[in-house]
Amino acid sequence: MDWKSWVEKIESALGADGDFLSLFAPGALFSDPVNAPTTDIAAIEAMTNASFPDWRQQITSVHGDGSGCAFEWIGRGTLGGTTPIEIEGCTVLDVDDRGLITCWRDYFDLKAIDAQLTSPPVGASE
Repeated sequence: MDWKSWVEKIESALGADGDFLSLFAPGALFSDPVNAPTTDIAAIEAMTNASFPDWRQQITSVHGDGSGCAFEWIGRGTLGGTTPIEIEGCTVLDVDDRGLITCWRDYFDLKAIDAQLTSPPVGASE
């Protein structure tokens, strides 16, 4: 499988205008540091779009074989549409023989998000 081209579909499918759900096989699991494993991919997408209405993800590297891949990414968006956040992470995917995702596992550091939320704004006086 040409994983580099395949993950480019993920980049364009993420966000309010994308078709993220079309990438998943029926019954697929999704998990990340915020969400326990779930098959309700639509709820995950809705929560992400509500939390980060301008979410975008830049995939920086990808490695895969016949059954799945891992890719590193930098995610950027504004939390609640107001607070800029940048997250570095890694996603591990399993896919079926049609190339549909059967399991999506995101890994990222929640403390990095906390640090951005608690840091004083750039240029703020102390």
